[in-house]
Amino acid sequence: MSHPNLLTSTREPLDVELKVKEGKVPDDLSGFVFINSGAGTVNSGGLPYERKLPNGEFNQEFGSPVINGDGYMYRFDFTEEGKVKLKTRLLKTPCFYADIASSPILNPNNPFADIAFKNRGLARMSMKLGTRNQINTAITPFRKPGDKQSRLLATFDAGRPFEFDPKSLDLITPIGENKFWRAGTPPFLNNPFPMVLTTAHPVYDPETKEVFSVNFTKTTRNLLSATEIFHLIFRSEEEIERRLEERISRWEAIDDKEQVVKEVNDFFYEEATEKEPKSIWDKLRGWYWKLIGRHFSNEDAVYLVQWTGSKNPKSYKIVNENGSNIQIQHNMHQIGFTKDYVLLADTNFKFTLDVMLNNPFPNNQRIDSFLRELLDGAQNDYSTLYIVHRKDLVPENKEVKAHKVVLPVETVHFSANYENPNGVVTLHAAHNCSACPAEWVRYYDECKLHNKPIDPQRVGMLAVGEMDIGKIGKIVIDVKNRDNLEDKTVFLHLEGKPGTKDPGPHTWGVGLYTYCDMLSPDKNVGEIKHIFWQAYGLDDQLLTDFMYRLYQDPKRNRVYSAEQMLEFTKKGAPFVLETVETDSMKATDHYSFPAHTFMWSLQFIPSKTKNNAIPESLNGYILCTVIGEQKNDQQTNSYFSEIWIFDASDLKKGPVAKLHHNELQFAFTIHSVWVKEAAEVSIPDYKIDIKQDYNEQIKHIKRRWLRKKVQSLMNDHVYPHFR
Repeated sequence: MSHPNLLTSTREPLDVELKVKEGKVPDDLSGFVFINSGAGTVNSGGLPYERKLPNGEFNQEFGSPVINGDGYMYRFDFTEEGKVKLKTRLLKTPCFYADIASSPILNPNNPFADIAFKNRGLARMSMKLGTRNQINTAITPFRKPGDKQSRLLATFDAGRPFEFDPKSLDLITPIGENKFWRAGTPPFLNNPFPMVLTTAHPVYDPETKEVFSVNFTKTTRNLLSATEIFHLIFRSEEEIERRLEERISRWEAIDDKEQVVKEVNDFFYEEATEKEPKSIWDKLRGWYWKLIGRHFSNEDAVYLVQWTGSKNPKSYKIVNENGSNIQIQHNMHQIGFTKDYVLLADTNFKFTLDVMLNNPFPNNQRIDSFLRELLDGAQNDYSTLYIVHRKDLVPENKEVKAHKVVLPVETVHFSANYENPNGVVTLHAAHNCSACPAEWVRYYDECKLHNKPIDPQRVGMLAVGEMDIGKIGKIVIDVKNRDNLEDKTVFLHLEGKPGTKDPGPHTWGVGLYTYCDMLSPDKNVGEIKHIFWQAYGLDDQLLTDFMYRLYQDPKRNRVYSAEQMLEFTKKGAPFVLETVETDSMKATDHYSFPAHTFMWSLQFIPSKTKNNAIPESLNGYILCTVIGEQKNDQQTNSYFSEIWIFDASDLKKGPVAKLHHNELQFAFTIHSVWVKEAAEVSIPDYKIDIKQDYNEQIKHIKRRWLRKKVQSLMNDHVYPHFR
């Protein structure tokens, strides 16, 4: 069934068999594909985020990025020949139930409306409850020692991972108690739902049965940038909004940006501390903030988390080779490993509070636009890798030194060959050059090429209108001898022929990728031979005026100038699925998607039939989630959500099957994984007692009235779901 909005997603639980629209489901498919996604909030009932609420009021969530939404898991079952069965469920964390209970939209008269969560850019936050852990990004398979079948983790950049049952898709347990994880917010914010800065891609080594993750903190100054006291503004939003509007005209006339930032900071600080105190507690809080609060902060620190199924993981502080703390500039979205090393990356994805909180008044276009212009910044045009020797991860070492490597390109995702002969590590990386996956299209944005309002159908999409060509990297590092082997390192960029129906393989907007046995819980890939890449193409409706100005600096490390990128974007290029053979680093096969067709997730499915005529790394299929535009009888646009399956050894012939269902609607899917089985798993002995875990958090809330209110909310509306 088609739908009128490009970004349409259901939150309903589905148990359906997909229908074949074109082609035939291959007989040699097997196993299960899991795909994670965000599907709106408890208030929205899915996507899109509508402009108006049912009562006619402006919707505070309108214009939110599509990646800010509750985790909604897809499970595709290929175990019956010729059939594809789909099961979907929301991933219902404790904060999910707290969100429902506190929502003033679902229940305007509920007593918890004053502590409700709200969308704040990339995050959904409550200044009284904390940050939603939406576990909507990726999936990591693993086995605890003694397991016969794999288990699954749902993951997020700003929350601890949760194990979920592969059969029912119900949550089983978070990994590690709250008190194990260091909160990413300043220490004085004693929220029951802490923001945990971690990686959306924890990794599992099936040879050693270890799961690796990270937990990092940033100083308040580095975490919040110019917004170091934004956590205080939500006490009186309407009054702050009115005062902001009064001052913006004067601020906009000041040319010195640093002076404006100082005045904005001073404004919020004065609003938070210099109001007439109403009680002795207000006076004490004011005294605290004036004398202590602005200096009470986290440290810059990185902790490597190692877990093999115990109640709480082990943690090692990772430091530079000179013993100094590591300062993360952006975030640690991706980590990796080889036989001898763990690879930690400061990746180019601004998923920290400075981006999360740069639109505290999303209803107010003037304030939102002003603060975004003031506070946002371009990502680095390089990325940093920290290489940790696994032999150093022993209990007696509380601190472990890492070898720092600076890569001359932006990186968000990468994989590594498991084998590292003589200490030589080989990475395969996606390079999103001068394109920003942490930015999204706002409802007031303008298209740079046409100086007209952006297509309303794109509002909320990632604003990844490229300001340079993307690259596919093979990076070779001699860790043993502290040498970057530049003669063996390749950064492949392919221009293709923009403006044509089939421009050929290209790297405009390099995105996700997949390969045979990627994230396998059963075996490591010693040497990755073929990788299947997604490239977004060139879309003038995703290159906003704001993004152009943010990344137009000619001093950036770039292949094409900003002016050249406008010309390329004017020509346009479609999404492409392409195969890169890693020995030669050449694109050997590709498929160009039709115009106005979006391919989001891709997953390699191995064939259950051995074929000696082709390499194992090509013997299988690529499943893709696809959204396309179609014309109806009234010549108005509508959109479909479909699953396309390609022969991995012959992409150019197009999909061998297209599948759909009337109830299948997705807006933006993200990471995926293939596993052999998805049977119900046993309850593990590391299962966390949710009531005990969160009561430990609640007792640290300093204000008695708030502590009592939160305890009541948890007792009545959260704990009953976690017996």
